[in-house]
Amino acid sequence: MTARRNALVGLALLVFAMFVDTLVVPGPRVLGLAAGDITQQFLPWRKFGFGELAKGNLALWNPHIFAGAPFFGGMQSALLYPPNWLFLVLPLPLAVNWSIALNLWLLGALTYLWASRRGLHPFAAFVSGALAMFSAPSFLHVMAGHLTNLSSMAWIPLQFLAIDEWFARRKPAWCLVGMFAIAMEILGGHPQYVYFAGIATGLYALIRLAEPQRNRLSALAGVLSIPAGAALLAAVQLLAGVQAVEETVRALPLPVWFAGSVSFPPENLLTLVSPAFFGDYTVHPYWGRWYFWETCAFIGMIGLALACYGVSAAGVAGKRAILVTLAATIILAFGEYTPLFPVLYHWIPLYDRFRGSAKFMFVAALFLCLFAGYGLDKTLRERAVARRALVIAAAAAIVLIGGGSALLLLDGSSVLKAMYATGQTYIDGATYVNPTFIAASRSFAALGLMVAGATLAVGIVAALRVRHDKRAVFVLGALAIAEVFAFARIERPTFDSAQSVIPSLREYFAARPGDYRTLNLWKPNSAMEMGTFDAWGYDPGVTRRYAELIAWSQGEDPHKATQYMTFHSFPPLLAMLRVKYVIALRDQAVRIFPADRAPLGRLELVGSYRVLRQRDAILGAMAAPSFDPGREAILERQPDPAPVAGETRGRARIVRESTDFIDIEADVSIPSLLVVTDAWADGWRAVSLAGSSQSSYRLMPADYALRAVALGRGHHRLRIEYAPTLFYVGVFLSSLAWPSWLLTLWFWRRREKRAHA
Repeated sequence: MTARRNALVGLALLVFAMFVDTLVVPGPRVLGLAAGDITQQFLPWRKFGFGELAKGNLALWNPHIFAGAPFFGGMQSALLYPPNWLFLVLPLPLAVNWSIALNLWLLGALTYLWASRRGLHPFAAFVSGALAMFSAPSFLHVMAGHLTNLSSMAWIPLQFLAIDEWFARRKPAWCLVGMFAIAMEILGGHPQYVYFAGIATGLYALIRLAEPQRNRLSALAGVLSIPAGAALLAAVQLLAGVQAVEETVRALPLPVWFAGSVSFPPENLLTLVSPAFFGDYTVHPYWGRWYFWETCAFIGMIGLALACYGVSAAGVAGKRAILVTLAATIILAFGEYTPLFPVLYHWIPLYDRFRGSAKFMFVAALFLCLFAGYGLDKTLRERAVARRALVIAAAAAIVLIGGGSALLLLDGSSVLKAMYATGQTYIDGATYVNPTFIAASRSFAALGLMVAGATLAVGIVAALRVRHDKRAVFVLGALAIAEVFAFARIERPTFDSAQSVIPSLREYFAARPGDYRTLNLWKPNSAMEMGTFDAWGYDPGVTRRYAELIAWSQGEDPHKATQYMTFHSFPPLLAMLRVKYVIALRDQAVRIFPADRAPLGRLELVGSYRVLRQRDAILGAMAAPSFDPGREAILERQPDPAPVAGETRGRARIVRESTDFIDIEADVSIPSLLVVTDAWADGWRAVSLAGSSQSSYRLMPADYALRAVALGRGHHRLRIEYAPTLFYVGVFLSSLAWPSWLLTLWFWRRREKRAHA
């Protein structure tokens, strides 16, 4: 227990040393790149979501972007992930930094526990944990500002630990641990890591089931109980996510070209030895394919050497399963660069819903970190490193240094030209043919290889000393940690979070309150931070109908609508969506332009309607010059009561509202349609309130992507609320599952204590 406590404290101290300047003093500095997802998504999401939660409101709907969109069901809101409750008590920048630090520590701590339960020496297990924290496939997501990635990744080692312990001891308590691990991954907010980790652990468990063992049926039942139990524990989040996905662009398969994007380029295996061979984002621009944080596999040169040595270690439980899963995850990470990808895309359920196969490299890196621990453990126990291994390592060091030197003699322009020709890079073409940039890239890549060779040589010297002084093993482990720590510290940018919203922009809209929307072409999600409302956003949770409507308005094929949109025109349709101002970046400055037409109101009473049931027919009718959304609505079913054609006479107003409901009072002298110019989703419904002349209301889509409800003559009091059915089913299931899980865990712990009494 003392060794475990010391290791966990040691890992915490390493994390604290990495982030101390951002954890101690409150201020606006936030970890990550200013241009990354931290400003585009996570700062706005966290401010809005936990700001509402602090008021006692679990926001199911986000009214600030896309004319409204599912929020809680979007998964990445991660409102129920326990470490995220820091956002309820700390200032936003400090909460971001502490959440990053906490999740990295959890990753290291759980990797340490996994390695130590496998019998590794405490120090060897400690090194595995440290490598997992600071290796590129995990730590570089700090640079990118991927808070949910870090949250979900942190629990994957515990998932593998639970499977190992279940096979080794057949104690149901370990199935409960596995359920908890996957539930935390789900609540952490990144479904893709849950899915990819599920594929990896499923393959791993399947191979282990083939090993000689007693009662395979019982072993299989235990393995299957883990994801089933996790789904029940996290049902409140999972089922809300299922319903939200069905309403958004995520419901449809991604185009195969898009699903294959952000695969791990095979040439990036060079990053195993030289992390910045293709550049990075802090010293030299990254010129490789896709994103640096997705395509760098670095776990340290010494760590990699230890992992290779660890593969030769005898007595590794489930070694064949580990090696096969390691190889499989690397192949899966290659994604579209292998002929396997189209097969998986077409035949594996949900595989066509995600892009970014490179994320599989995290699981591969996790296994490499485990093997690095085995290599160090083997060295500790044998008090020496095999001579053959030292010879191979020395040869590798010579090749790396020689390769770096030879690289300086090459031109390099053809390599950069070929890289740009892939169409999978993010630097402009002029840079790729710039002689200064080519020379700098060649020198930087050569330096990386030579540094890798020199680092390996230092590790060899430490390994040679082991035979004469056992303490040299600890030096070797410390060098492995120092190498990845130094790498991580270099790739750890910060920025001033106060710059995420321009103060003058906030003041401009604060002085012009109203129920209108903006169309922010600069940072649409900043509406959540400013408390304004935007017609677009940066979020995969845009409802499918709304995305199709916007795509059609821009001359695009509605069937191919995604969350990505380039606005090149501002048609009259924007008035129907209440757009009053357009915000754009012009000449390096943010400009505000008034829309051409006055926007509609939040509530519009109309008397004319048409019923059209097909999307293309509805959009075609809306394109007609005669269509006036302030006077006519296009519905998909007959309203009841049917409005009386002609001028409407009446008024409607909002008397109370929150994120998930609007209370409305209306007085109409003739039957009319009440159109709400907010985005439609199946989870919305209308209910009658006390004192209303109408006992029931039926909410329906209007103008394809908005909402409408038919009102009879008289006084109306109604509530339009977002109440997705599956969310409440999930609440019910989770409220039963957690007490059952705790009771079962208590029962087995008590039984264990009695057995050892």
